[in-house]
Amino acid sequence: MPEPKRLVKPLESFVQELALCVATNGDRGPALLWPENSETLPELLRIARLAYHQEQWPYASDAAPPRTDECPQGPGAPGEEAEPLLLASALGALLELRVRPSFRFMHSMSVGEQQASSTVEYTVTVLEGACRCRLTRTDGIPGSTVDLRLRAGGTLFVPRDHAYTLLDVHTPTVLMELLLGEAN
Repeated sequence: MPEPKRLVKPLESFVQELALCVATNGDRGPALLWPENSETLPELLRIARLAYHQEQWPYASDAAPPRTDECPQGPGAPGEEAEPLLLASALGALLELRVRPSFRFMHSMSVGEQQASSTVEYTVTVLEGACRCRLTRTDGIPGSTVDLRLRAGGTLFVPRDHAYTLLDVHTPTVLMELLLGEAN
C-alpha cells in the first residue's frame, strides 16, 4: 500500500505558522505573517503552478485562467496536483475548520473584487508580485480602514467581520487565498 502523501518541510512549517497566527489573532484582528523558512515561498509558488496547466499560467499568454476553488490537474509527478488540497487539509486539521484553497492570477492594472463575510476568515498570501490591499471592518465602525502593500512572501490574515479589496497591481501577481470555515 502506498504511503500517504505528506507536505514537504517548508509547507509543513508554513501550515504550523499560519495555524498559530490564526489561533492567536482570530478574535483580535488582522495580522501579517512572514514565514520563517526561506524555502516556503518557492514551494508555495511551485504548487500554484501545479494547480494549472502550463499553458494557462498567466506568463504564457495574456489570458489569465479563471479563479477556482478546485485545483485542476497540472503538470508534475503523480499526486503533486493535490498539494494545495493537502495544504488546506493540514491547516484545517490544526484549526478544526474546513479550509478551501484558491489561486488568483492578477495582471497589471487589475483590481480584485471585495471579499467579505461575517462567518468565515481568509488568508491571502502573495506568491509573486505585489498589490495594495484595503482592509475594512464590515460592522460599521468608523475609521476602521487600513491600506497596506502586500509583497511576495507576505500572508494577510483577514478575520470575521472584515473585508479586503486588492488594488494597485502594477506587475503580474499570483495569490493563494485560503477560506477558513463555511461560506455564507
